[in-house]
Amino acid sequence: MEKKQRISILGNPEIFQENRMMPCSDHKWYEKREEAAQGADMPLKRSLNGVWKFMWCPNPEGVPEGFEKTDFSTSGWQEIQVPGHMELQGYGQPQYTDTSYPWTGREDIKSLEVPRDINPTGIYAKSFTLPESLRDKRCRIHFEGVETAFFCWLNGVYIGYSEDSYTPAVFDITDALLAGKNKLVVQVSRFSSGAWLEDQDFWRMGGIVREVWVSVVPEVHIQDIEVKTDIVDDYRTGTVEILLALDSENKDCKDISVEWQIFNPAGEKVAEGRTTEAKASENNKEYSITGELSDISLWSAEVPNLYKVLLCVIDGSGNAVEWVVQQIGFRKVEIRDAILYMNGKRLVLNGVNRHEFSGYKGRAIGKEEMEWDVRFLKQNNFNAVRTSHYPNQSYWYELCDKYGLYVMDETNLETHGTWHTGANRDTLPGNFPEWREACLARAQAMLERDKNHPCIFSWSVGNESWSGQTLFDMSMYFRKRDSSRPVHYENVCHDRKWEGTTDFESRMYTTPEMAKEYLSNTPNKPYMLCEYAHAMGNSCGNLQEYTKLADEYPQYCGGFIWDYIDQSIIVKDMFGQETMAYGGDFDDRPADYNFCTNGLLYSDREISPKLWEVKYYYQSFELLPDENGVNIKNRNLFTDGGDLKLLWIAEKEGQVKAQCEWDICVKPLENGYCSIPEKTAENMRAVLLEPGEYVMTASLILKEDKLYAQAGHECAFGQQVILSEAADRKPGREEHDTVVPCMENKPPMQIIDGDTVFSVICDTCSVMYQKQTGKLVSYKVGGKELVYDSFHTLLPNFWRAPVDNDEGSKMKLRCAPWKIASLYQNVKEVSFQKRGDMAEVRVIYELFGNARCSVTHCISGDGSILVQEVWSREEKAECSNEDIPELPCFGMSWKLPLSMQNVKWYGKGPHETYTDRCEGSKIGIYKTTPKDSLAKYVVPQECGNHVQTRWAELTDEKGVGIRISGDIAFEFSVLPYTCHELEESRHLYELPRPYATVLRINKQQRGVGGDNSWGAEVHEPYRIYLEKELSFSFVIKPYFVKE
Repeated sequence: MEKKQRISILGNPEIFQENRMMPCSDHKWYEKREEAAQGADMPLKRSLNGVWKFMWCPNPEGVPEGFEKTDFSTSGWQEIQVPGHMELQGYGQPQYTDTSYPWTGREDIKSLEVPRDINPTGIYAKSFTLPESLRDKRCRIHFEGVETAFFCWLNGVYIGYSEDSYTPAVFDITDALLAGKNKLVVQVSRFSSGAWLEDQDFWRMGGIVREVWVSVVPEVHIQDIEVKTDIVDDYRTGTVEILLALDSENKDCKDISVEWQIFNPAGEKVAEGRTTEAKASENNKEYSITGELSDISLWSAEVPNLYKVLLCVIDGSGNAVEWVVQQIGFRKVEIRDAILYMNGKRLVLNGVNRHEFSGYKGRAIGKEEMEWDVRFLKQNNFNAVRTSHYPNQSYWYELCDKYGLYVMDETNLETHGTWHTGANRDTLPGNFPEWREACLARAQAMLERDKNHPCIFSWSVGNESWSGQTLFDMSMYFRKRDSSRPVHYENVCHDRKWEGTTDFESRMYTTPEMAKEYLSNTPNKPYMLCEYAHAMGNSCGNLQEYTKLADEYPQYCGGFIWDYIDQSIIVKDMFGQETMAYGGDFDDRPADYNFCTNGLLYSDREISPKLWEVKYYYQSFELLPDENGVNIKNRNLFTDGGDLKLLWIAEKEGQVKAQCEWDICVKPLENGYCSIPEKTAENMRAVLLEPGEYVMTASLILKEDKLYAQAGHECAFGQQVILSEAADRKPGREEHDTVVPCMENKPPMQIIDGDTVFSVICDTCSVMYQKQTGKLVSYKVGGKELVYDSFHTLLPNFWRAPVDNDEGSKMKLRCAPWKIASLYQNVKEVSFQKRGDMAEVRVIYELFGNARCSVTHCISGDGSILVQEVWSREEKAECSNEDIPELPCFGMSWKLPLSMQNVKWYGKGPHETYTDRCEGSKIGIYKTTPKDSLAKYVVPQECGNHVQTRWAELTDEKGVGIRISGDIAFEFSVLPYTCHELEESRHLYELPRPYATVLRINKQQRGVGGDNSWGAEVHEPYRIYLEKELSFSFVIKPYFVKE
């Protein structure tokens, strides 16, 4: 095939394959029964993964003539690893764009043409020899995934061409195969007509990204298996129909029969038979196996019961020529009255969108990452995954069958970038006839490969490809080919003419209010959020506003968080340390920068702090403990919690006062109350006579090891705070009351009122203020100076480093005056005086407009400082209240020496928390360091905050430091950087070497938000408006170690 012809094929949407075999099921086949019974790796499979010879060219035009011939030398070529991306191995440039096609603005091409100049192309070559035992038989070569198009030659013979990056391309190579050494050559181009259909929000890279292998098939081979299971209304009887397509090398294939056996999840044989009747067609026969089983064990994500079908092909002489094993599951997916059901129970999807991705490998992930992912998802209470936005590797579905996850299988189709073509909406595939067959072929390739996996509950037509006849035809293909699963597509919400394309009312990034509006008006389809809770950077606030929809509206069937893992690429920074790169970091343009980092995990698979909130709201049990026991609400559909143990703990200020554990059994979808033993209850009543705050915690943990987690793994928890007050104890003060530290024996103190400084000298510490500005310039505890510099010590702070959602909602622009007010304050008035046995320092700051802030320090004889910060408005004729924007935060900042590295607190933890993202944490006593508090968000931003804090301690290695406390809970963080330093950096490696420890103490800061990252605001309850005076008080007490 000439170069000109190959280039023509790359640009022709009507040629998307040549010589490719018809798609079929992903079953395994063997020559021996014991191998099949064990489900072992296929001996009839020869992997071609590993090191290949490689030559990179900037475009197909630059490919040398005759490279595919056997005598073309590859001695001067480089090497490359397969599977793997070309770009991540030093060949070409990774590029990240969200919706724009990667060639936009780089090459002037007409709409729907393929770039000729900018089209990175790799030539791969691999030599292999089949073992003697596999020679002289029919052979096929399998490419599991190649981005985005490739031509293939074997020993100089043209084998075929294929597009569709994420479904297998299989070719028969029997006639081209040699008995000895074979030379395989593959030309891979990053851009083809198929690239117009693959405009997903991901890194644009190319290469052979999934496995390549050669298979040997027997003379008579089960080419395809289709398993159809159904459940009778009693949900105890199941029917099974297995359709087999046999491919025979012998056209006159007579007397072939198939023996079959079915084994239940316990490994017991429950059915068997032999079938000889077949419907013949050219070169193959089709067999049908039917049966009915009683007392079946249903498959669900909660209890993934799998049956095993063992098939044996018998030739006319009675010889077993092939053994095949196929896992099946009995489950029933239905939509009735606009409600989604699984096995007769209403199903709510606690899902996540998952790209196949690793910061080290890109999309060329292996089995180890997939196994880690499925266990991780199960451990953290996910029950569903959407394969956004392409079919995943076959092994992923095998794992989801085994571990139990509901999968929405999505066609490799997205054309978001064509939405920008104008008012006529000439979007792909639309109604263009030349693109129809390519799209239908993608749907067919996915369905035929994946059809036997019980984990798949829905087929998805694709993502963000607008609407039109082709998409509708794809949905009808799914329905006609497989009526057992509903069909999903979201984009018809933009064009209701094509409403019939989807069986769901599917939306993206809809606010909870918009979802309620639809659900309150007699919906005629199940309502799904196929993408929600955009997890970019420090996000996933107000998640409960979405999850509680499931309790309010039966037609709400849940959704999929966007998304599972950051798509940042791990590289070495200028200092030789690993760092996470995003769009634009490879000089790739156009680029959408860090918009690829929306994961609940960082790209190295470390957990992002957002994850814990999701785990909490996705848990299957709702627990509310009190002093007498635990109220349990079981949200499971099929399990009663018998595999779990309930732990109940009562603590007072972090100290355990009582605890017990016991087994539970709460029927699915029911409530129950588990009382603690009477002896424990009696002890608890005595404990509660002592006034104070008590925290009741209930946890459900695994009693025994599971596939996905070890015994002791916590599946769910709940907490409740109980206040016990003695008769002579007054109720807690109101928020704005002045807090005065009480001491029975107040030590004496010396006040020195100098010309320029005002000092208070105590027995164990000293405090010094600058008289002109009122700044705290020295605070020594046990001789150690705790003031790094006077410009950043206990000063009012109203700013935070904007999180990604703040960027999208333009918080920086609206609230910019508060950043200036945090950096530069105009001191209007300073006063120093002695009040009784305390010294008082008061500073009034003018901010902007009519805003003012007063800060008062009351110093006691033991060196404790009562700090009170009050924000108010001054009456000015030229200023209106509307001139004051909302506050990002309200509190104070203190820069301490770098040696202050030990952080301990009593409050929500151990991970960071915010007002709209704190239920996934527990109240307790925790420890950390400033370094560990700095979250690994790809772009530095606000992080490390802790809400509902009762007290916090910050000390050096000798135990010298401070303790912060208050009558009301506060927020605090301890980081190596100021909020301004975080804001000025675009990568973690750009942050300076830590030189100080920064303590921030807040009454409150705004929530992090999470509806989306391009305009949605933080929900109202978690914003700080200034309609009245705002005040905040806390006490700083010195800590030191006496010699």
